[in-house]
Amino acid sequence: MSAESVGALVAALAVCLNAWSMLYLARQTKVAIGQAKVSNAVAAASANDTVLGSLREVHILMLEREGMREYFYGGEPLPEAGPRREAVITLAELLADVMTSGVHVHQLIPESGSAGPWTDYCRHTVENSPALRHLLRAHPTWWPPLLSVLPDSLLLADDHARVPAPGSGRADA
Repeated sequence: MSAESVGALVAALAVCLNAWSMLYLARQTKVAIGQAKVSNAVAAASANDTVLGSLREVHILMLEREGMREYFYGGEPLPEAGPRREAVITLAELLADVMTSGVHVHQLIPESGSAGPWTDYCRHTVENSPALRHLLRAHPTWWPPLLSVLPDSLLLADDHARVPAPGSGRADA
């Protein structure tokens, strides 16, 4: 066999190996893409589950305090003063934190598929809670992701009294 024949054989073999290598790389890339999709779906489910777990905790706190749910889902006005007012404001802060976390999670992981229902839940809850509207109006910079999914008109539904600072004991603080 001449040197030219050996060279041609080696070149042909190199082309075949290169083609096989490219096909194998394409297959590995396809598998990696599939794994990334599965990983993203697991991350979305996990993040959504974390938010829903936090929401369950807030609901448990509501259940432990008779009549508290009405301040968030039943349109009950925020008490004017006293320990009941402080309890409602504290739960409103917790609920606003959870709703904001949910909005943030859905913005980061749109593949979760539940961004629409979560936004609807947030709008419905704020619409039916004078306490949440009051809190969001008083502190608009505390929950920007939540405010981003609410229509501006929703916060104009009631008066503009301020929420007291923690420990101030004043309704107008």
